[in-house]
Amino acid sequence: MTPGVPGSLDTSSSLRLVRALLIVAIVLATADALVAPLAHAAFPSPIVISGAILALAGLASTLLATMPAVPGSRLLDRFVASDHAATFAIFTVALVLFGATAAPQTPFNEPVRQAFAFLHGHAFVDAPPYMEHVVVDGRSYLLHPPLSAILLMPAVAIWGLATNQTAVSVVLGAISVALAWRMLTRIGLGLSARLWLTAFFALGTTFWYEATLGNSWDFVLAASIPFTLAALDEIFASARPIPVAIFAGLAALARYDLVLAWPAYLLMLAARGRTLRDLARTIPVFAAVAIVFVAFNRVRYGTPTDIGLWLWYSHDHYRFSRPGGPFALRDLPFNLYTALFMAPAFTDSFPWIRPQMMGQALILTSPAFLLALRPSFLKPLPILLALATVLTMGPGLTVYANGFAQFGARYWLQVYPFMLALIALGLPDRESPDQLTMILVAASILFAASGMWTVRLLGFG
Repeated sequence: MTPGVPGSLDTSSSLRLVRALLIVAIVLATADALVAPLAHAAFPSPIVISGAILALAGLASTLLATMPAVPGSRLLDRFVASDHAATFAIFTVALVLFGATAAPQTPFNEPVRQAFAFLHGHAFVDAPPYMEHVVVDGRSYLLHPPLSAILLMPAVAIWGLATNQTAVSVVLGAISVALAWRMLTRIGLGLSARLWLTAFFALGTTFWYEATLGNSWDFVLAASIPFTLAALDEIFASARPIPVAIFAGLAALARYDLVLAWPAYLLMLAARGRTLRDLARTIPVFAAVAIVFVAFNRVRYGTPTDIGLWLWYSHDHYRFSRPGGPFALRDLPFNLYTALFMAPAFTDSFPWIRPQMMGQALILTSPAFLLALRPSFLKPLPILLALATVLTMGPGLTVYANGFAQFGARYWLQVYPFMLALIALGLPDRESPDQLTMILVAASILFAASGMWTVRLLGFG
């Protein structure tokens, strides 16, 4: 460890780590190339190939960094010794792994269609009947916030409506895994602890399934994750108010629920020593986000608020429609049941236990989330992370539908970053995970992986 820099490694340790991770990425890409013909694919996924190229280039850079006579070797050496190289290596491994396990291109590409509309200067879309949309003044509008479509605009500008939304979701997923690693580094975890918790986030939660599926609702949820992780990274690093506000604001434009975490972010900044004057600097950023929100809804519905879900819910042909609107306390018990108790289904055929379409409890997909209860809630940051989790999940716990069809409890995806930070803060030893953590992370990876592949290969129970 480098003195005075929490979570950082010395040059030789960083070099070994980066090389090991890049070799893992190359091995995974090679394995995928060998398996591709068995899956009736002529070639590996382009994402896997891209990841392999990045890994080879990174590995070559680590070799050049050790050759003083090579021009630029000192710059490469500094990069390899920094946390950026390890973050890049984590991204590369996640990119190859997610690319190799991605679902086929999804037909549920509502964000692609919204991005296509934005590029043509309007908000209304050409929505097929199977896509959730509302009709206002004869034009169809989708229900999602704008950020997921904005993120897709560069790809849609090139490939149009043929853009592979699942592929973009995979890339966002890999970026999120790298940012999770970076956040855990900022918290001050040692190498072993970071590797275990990063593996948990990437492979031991339903984030793996969602990021490699890329359907409309899944993509929208996954699009919020990197920005929340970036905001938390800044909280645990320099705690600069403006970057935190920017990332928190962008996350809220991906999932409106995340606006409810803004007060918790401000209190976290205060807990990290920021003054009221510092916090006031976030006001223009949050105001800009609010302007985007209002403008988007004015264009779509002629109102300052998003009434799309209410219009969809109240549609005469919508079979779940009930008086009172889409959010009500009457739905709280079932949503809590989904998150805490819903079990998989039993069948008469192998593998006999399958995830059911209605969902599955968090601890039955990712039991390591129980570790989020372990930090001391007498300290401000754990309290505020828990507050952000509870506030953000308020709408998801009172909405009329629990997220089905889904593997796990899909709406909870947006608070995984907060819960991961809580797990990290609760580790008894910041250098390496204790036995309970390792057991629960290993069980989470087993549950998440087996459930994901059961759903992909056999369907829901």
